[in-house]
Amino acid sequence: MSMVTVLMTVFNGERYLHETITSVLNQTFTDFTFLVIDNASTDNSLKIVHSFNDQRLKLEALPENIGQVPALNKGLDMITTPYIARIDADDICLPQRLEKQVAFMENNVQVGICGTYAMAFKGKQEIAIRFPLHTADIKVKLLFECCLGHPSVMMRKELLDRYQLRYNEQLGHSEDWELWQRAANCFDLANIPEFLLRYRLHAGAESHKVIDRQKEAATKLDAESLKHLKLQNHPLRTIHRDVATETFNARNREPQLIHDVEKWFELLKEANQNYQIYAPEALQRFLKERLFIVLTNNTGHWRTALTAFHKHKLGQVVPVTWTVKFYLKILWAILTAPKTPPSL
Repeated sequence: MSMVTVLMTVFNGERYLHETITSVLNQTFTDFTFLVIDNASTDNSLKIVHSFNDQRLKLEALPENIGQVPALNKGLDMITTPYIARIDADDICLPQRLEKQVAFMENNVQVGICGTYAMAFKGKQEIAIRFPLHTADIKVKLLFECCLGHPSVMMRKELLDRYQLRYNEQLGHSEDWELWQRAANCFDLANIPEFLLRYRLHAGAESHKVIDRQKEAATKLDAESLKHLKLQNHPLRTIHRDVATETFNARNREPQLIHDVEKWFELLKEANQNYQIYAPEALQRFLKERLFIVLTNNTGHWRTALTAFHKHKLGQVVPVTWTVKFYLKILWAILTAPKTPPSL
């Protein structure tokens, strides 16, 4: 039996499929099976899979398209190897990915799922995606957003089965994030600080329809996560989604936003003291860093932003370069603020 099974589903993925399969078969680590589940493709995907003469490549051709998430669960049920590595049909594994992940998992038996950094790309444009490395920091960030790159993960099969962990087929989006949230309550998660995956970006990925589905799924996941802290019905819970991702839209709103974020973060810390879900130091560190981003995005209200910066001693948490940029934005806000005419 192989040590690893690489799991990939595909539906009409002919455009990039050959490149993806080649990147897997060219791994420096060779003791793996490559399970491809075809979701009743109508293009040349099956022909491309059959063009590879490699005994490690196994094809499961479904008679009808059951959807990606049910196909992934089918694959998880079929696999018997100690480790499962995910890849999507349009991404690229760097040659040492499996070698480094297997070595990491063998040396860290408490870790059940391990991801890596990823280089997102579209044409010549590249964006480095880094994630928190250690389980305490990952678990905290999962309260707000997904921080394991799905096509980069390696999972320990025995732990998935022991805790009956499978993808939620009812969610409709962000099924990976939801799975990581549940997994984080069962065992340690980790990320390897190396770029071992090239993640392909697509023009249609940010369509209004997709964004609406992402928001709907995120709202559901927020409610479930906040339920553990007994905050799912709190009036300030909408603040959580406002500042949940680093690219949030909470920019230059009324000063009350900053006050509400401060209140919400204090509520999260107090609830965590009561229910002990997250490592307190990791939660405190993350909330301060996220508050700093809120302040940076709202320097138009420079007095409120500057007061909060000093009140929470954020200069002790964020890098010096961040602090310098913050003060420069504050200075610019002061210099460009409308001048109040003198009273007569």
